[in-house]
Amino acid sequence: MGGYVRGRKYGLRAACIVAALSHSHAAFAQRAGENAVTSAQDAFGTTVGNETIGLYSATDVRGFSPTEAGNLRIEGLYFDRQGDTTNRIVSGNTVRVGLSAQSYPFPAPTGIADYRLRMPGDRQVSSAVATFGPFDAGNLEVDTQIPIMPGKLSLGLGVSGSHEKQPFGTPSSVWNAGGILRWRPSDSVEIVPFGAVNFRYDREGAHTVTTAGAFLPPSVDRAVYYGQDWVELSSAQSALGFFVRADLGGDWTLRTGWFRSMNYRLEQGENLFRNTQQDGRTDRFALILPGNKLSSWSGETRLTRVMTEGPRRHTVHASFRGRLKTRTFGGSTTIPLGPGFIGVADPEPRPATYALGPLSKSKVRQGTGGVAYEGLWPQVGEVSFGVQKAFYRRRSEQPGIPAVVSTDSPWLVNGTVAAYLTDALVAYGSFTRGLEESGEAPQNALNRGESVPATRTTQIDAGLRYAITPRLRLVAGVFQVTKPFFNLDTTNIFTQLGEVRHRGIELSLTGQPLPGLTVVAGTVLLEARITGPAVAAGRIGAEPLGRYPRIARLNMQYGPAAWRGFSVEGQVENISGRYADLLNRVRAPGYTTFSMGGRYVFKVQDNNVALRLQVQNLTDAYAWNISPTATFTPIDQRRFVVSLTADF
Repeated sequence: MGGYVRGRKYGLRAACIVAALSHSHAAFAQRAGENAVTSAQDAFGTTVGNETIGLYSATDVRGFSPTEAGNLRIEGLYFDRQGDTTNRIVSGNTVRVGLSAQSYPFPAPTGIADYRLRMPGDRQVSSAVATFGPFDAGNLEVDTQIPIMPGKLSLGLGVSGSHEKQPFGTPSSVWNAGGILRWRPSDSVEIVPFGAVNFRYDREGAHTVTTAGAFLPPSVDRAVYYGQDWVELSSAQSALGFFVRADLGGDWTLRTGWFRSMNYRLEQGENLFRNTQQDGRTDRFALILPGNKLSSWSGETRLTRVMTEGPRRHTVHASFRGRLKTRTFGGSTTIPLGPGFIGVADPEPRPATYALGPLSKSKVRQGTGGVAYEGLWPQVGEVSFGVQKAFYRRRSEQPGIPAVVSTDSPWLVNGTVAAYLTDALVAYGSFTRGLEESGEAPQNALNRGESVPATRTTQIDAGLRYAITPRLRLVAGVFQVTKPFFNLDTTNIFTQLGEVRHRGIELSLTGQPLPGLTVVAGTVLLEARITGPAVAAGRIGAEPLGRYPRIARLNMQYGPAAWRGFSVEGQVENISGRYADLLNRVRAPGYTTFSMGGRYVFKVQDNNVALRLQVQNLTDAYAWNISPTATFTPIDQRRFVVSLTADF
């Protein structure tokens, strides 16, 4: 067991050095074997293909969003994403917090979501995935890899198209395409350019409900679209980039990756239902925004040297990462549509004319240089520390007012330690200080779409990992994250109102307690508190919205070898009650959802095929999701999904 624990930890560190572009990548295509439950190393968040499980995701870690904070990576290198990252080039992502985040030389306070590319291999293979559901949606994906020069040059291509059906009853169309070229001119050099596009159109705008007092909206039929069909969304998104990995000799390795991410929002609209009463009466509005553009250049270059001293291993990193982000926003108009009821379709004619305002602009330049050290002593422990210098400048230009420039140039430090207490038990702790984005003003704010400057954040965490058996692992940790707090003030302006502290406990149990049974179970207990003048004056409550005091998720799959490729699976999700208004006067009740399904993996003429059926929210539980700015959307209703995957 001791070798198992040390090997897992040592492998995590070694993977950090060559993780991005090494030959250990799963081959492009070959999708019949995709399975998030059996792939998960912990319960903190794993996405494989179209499957996502775990406590956290790329948009929610410990109550914050890594995407919003700017903590995304592709193959371990910094990436500033402005649009969807298509599955045609990305095979999934993993959320890194606690012990798993220590494998990064420069961790981030709000956690890291690390995306993996669909790296093409040296065997001709294609995969097709046909999916029906949820909500009567249909989707077809085709991926292929072509070895042009085996061992030297391979190409991966993919395309997909879908007719989506939103939970609130409206359809939309999406198609995307992408490709990856993997060139290995020598055993020590790998060059990987890639690109992808994503188009979404004919989607009606969502419902955004706010109430007139300290109460929840009444329940509605979630499948009824009660907005206006001329309030639409459409977008064109793209991602381009390249990686280079070079073994320079003498224990030196160079890794670099630079990326272009663009998001053209061609049409934007949202259905607003304000001052909603307990009987469902509401004031209806159509929010229309002009088309705008978000774009970013970003990337990282990292030079690494690994030195050995007897059993000890020393790793030194020097890194530079940067980004240039530009965006246009604003110019919206709100069209009053009169009184009505939420949940009741009441179409209105599109106004013959309406005026959109001028657009605002913002530009962010950021560069960060740093050095980091990692020391590994097998059977004893590990230590790491790093220091970075960040340079940040944001310029915002809005019509009629002088340009606003924000700058910052902090020193950022981090340190981690892990001790092998026994063959099965590892203790860890870390401290991280970062400079992170704080998001954009929501659509129900007067300054909607405006981004706020990056802010300094701090995180400390500690915990234990225990190998109960070689195939069953328990992680228990505590954490505290501190950030400036942004929300709506009494004039409905999205601005800083104080400081927020998230303190909590997280637990993860993953592995196989019995032959054929795989378990991914986790829970997080979160205490979120706001301090500052807005709380002291009674303008907002001390507990922020959009944070759940308790989340627990359990995924199980059972498929013993005697079942010959057939398995059953289930999920239980329990969400605690939480406050539903900014003044903490009313609480929304908690809820529990159940999902179940089955999977059958078999062969047809030596080709791998997988058939999967799911029923999600089996009991059709009803509850409201509550945003940090007190808007309401219901959780998704009961739904069915069937998918057929074939490798050929």
